[in-house]
Amino acid sequence: MKKSFLIFLFFIFHIYAFDLVRIKELYENAEKFDKKPVIIEGEVIGDIMGKKDEKWINVKEEKGDFAIGVVVSKEDALKIENLGRYGIKGDIIRVKGIYNTSCIKHQGERDIHAIKIEIIKRGGKLPIPEISLSKIISTFILLGITYLIILLYHKKTKSLQ
Repeated sequence: MKKSFLIFLFFIFHIYAFDLVRIKELYENAEKFDKKPVIIEGEVIGDIMGKKDEKWINVKEEKGDFAIGVVVSKEDALKIENLGRYGIKGDIIRVKGIYNTSCIKHQGERDIHAIKIEIIKRGGKLPIPEISLSKIISTFILLGITYLIILLYHKKTKSLQ
C-alpha cells in the first residue's frame, strides 16, 4: 500500500513537473510543450497591457531574439518595476506557467498563462553612449563626398547622351 502510494505521488508530480525551457525551444517544438507546464526565464520588455485582473507582458530571452507573451495576474504585474526598452534593462523574471500554442481565450495567440512569477534580478538604467564630435564631423564629410560623386556621375552620364 505504501509503495503504491509513493508511485502514485511520483506519477502526479511527474505529470505536473515544470521544466526550464528556452523560449526558442517553445517555438521550435511547440507540439511537445503545448498545454504543458513550463518554466521560462528572461527580460520583461515593452509595456504591461491589459485591463482589470489579467495583464499581458512580453518576456525576451536574455541570450537570443525570441520573446513570448505571458498572461499574469494583476498582483504579479505589480512586482515588475523595470520594463526593457532603449536605455533601460528590464527585470529578469522566472515564469512558471502553462504554455499554449494557440490560446482559445486570447484569439489563438501563442502564450504562457503564468501560475507564478519570480523576480530573479532587477533591471535599471543602461548607460547611453554619447556621440562624439569627431563622428558627427566625419558623417558630414562623407555625406559631402557622396553628394559630389553623385553630382559628377550625373554630369558624366548627361554629357555621354
